[in-house]
Amino acid sequence: MICPKCNEPEAHRSHRKGLKDRIWASFSMIPYRCKKCHTRYYAYRAGEKSDRMRTAEERRIMKIRRALKWKRSKREWTIYALGIIMFAIAAYMFTRQTVPSQ
Repeated sequence: MICPKCNEPEAHRSHRKGLKDRIWASFSMIPYRCKKCHTRYYAYRAGEKSDRMRTAEERRIMKIRRALKWKRSKREWTIYALGIIMFAIAAYMFTRQTVPSQ
């Protein structure tokens, strides 16, 4: 992350602490701190794609992470859907009425 005060790519995510950070988190603001000038500031989570706030390498890494997360969530939804379908088939098989043979 690029620090808005010193314009160096030395900023990193800071730990959330206190009520102020929780309030900012409700507006999708994340705390960051610069390693060089020790400035603490907040940035929107949507700013992850910004050329001004992120280096090219960080944007590339975040793009890969989003793709992997999407791939994992698609796989999970497929597994859930297959589980529901199998449950429905099993429920149908166990609850159907059979005609007794004479």
